[in-house]
Amino acid sequence: MANQAKPEIPQSTAELTAKYLTKTVGPKYGGGTVTAVSTEQIGQGIGFMGELQRCHLQWSGASADAPSSVIAKLPAQPGNNRSLGEALQAYAREIRVYSGLRDDLGIPMPAYMYSEMDPNRAPWLERVFVFLFDKLPLAGVSWLLNRLIKLSGTQLRRYLLIMEDISDARPPSQEAGGTIDDAVAGLQVLARFHATNWMAQAKVDAEPILWSIGRTPKVVQASYSRNRDKFMERFGSLLGPARITKMDQVQANTPELIGQLAAAPWTLIHGDYRLDNLLFRPNGDVVVVDFQGVGTGRAGWDVAYFITTALEPHHRVEEEQLLRAYHEALVGEGITDYSYEALVVDCDLTKDLLAHRLVAGDDLLDTDRAGEDEDLLDVLVGRVAGWTDSVS
Repeated sequence: MANQAKPEIPQSTAELTAKYLTKTVGPKYGGGTVTAVSTEQIGQGIGFMGELQRCHLQWSGASADAPSSVIAKLPAQPGNNRSLGEALQAYAREIRVYSGLRDDLGIPMPAYMYSEMDPNRAPWLERVFVFLFDKLPLAGVSWLLNRLIKLSGTQLRRYLLIMEDISDARPPSQEAGGTIDDAVAGLQVLARFHATNWMAQAKVDAEPILWSIGRTPKVVQASYSRNRDKFMERFGSLLGPARITKMDQVQANTPELIGQLAAAPWTLIHGDYRLDNLLFRPNGDVVVVDFQGVGTGRAGWDVAYFITTALEPHHRVEEEQLLRAYHEALVGEGITDYSYEALVVDCDLTKDLLAHRLVAGDDLLDTDRAGEDEDLLDVLVGRVAGWTDSVS
């Protein structure tokens, strides 16, 4: 039996041709023909595991609403980030969110236009790794994690997501930091998203790729053990002895602590809700992008992640204002089983876990920003440290 030809799934700008975009996007706009396309990379250094290309389009015979540009999202080039994205199923998860869940999430997203990906040739392999991660000692988990990353890097699938270009929006800068007004607007959008998906068991049952935040905690512990000494050489003076002690305490109790943030009442969480993933439109609307990390957990995880990575630590004096703005929006959406006090507890716990995860992820994710003076990791460590109590 002859092998079937692989479907065309562009993985480079050269493959994003007028012919391809006519075939995939044209049917949405009266069957119009794309006569010319030019591309430009946007958001360089922002998406660690993906590449964004703005495709400028010229049309013939299209409907009046045909866009002058669309965004094509491609996976990162082969390397550590790409391998990690494969292992975490980040690319497949985002495509599933856009193609299957977008209209039911209660969060403003770019319009979905087209997506395609290679099938998973060994879906059963994930269950094997998860089982072993739970059973092996930390040294074995570390070895197995390295094997998984290497295996994922040798069996790359192809992915492509085409979506609306929010071209009129203001993209804030993660490194520069945000304003209180931006933070409040982002938290109100986040509250609506959380409320829409509060204890949404049916969605999780239908989409097994929506992993719990409490999944495989020993992987994080193993990575922390491997990276701790090198990380502390670089950042120990910034963190201080009390914070380092606290991080080591988190290391010893990670499964129990992360289990608290996975327990009911949970919701869908964005997983990477930060300034670089928000677009502020002139009319006041906020559009959210980058859904590779969507999963389940308590709402405080997203809230604390957003505040501590978006705002400089001097904004700690305004933390109560921010948390109350989020909680009032959540209650306004009908959620009554998550008190303000519970939110505060979850946010404080999340800060400790985020500091721990910065160490754990240090050798997995390449955060270097080529051509810039500062590594984003330096910015994030400084902010998370500043938002975390220094007393143990």
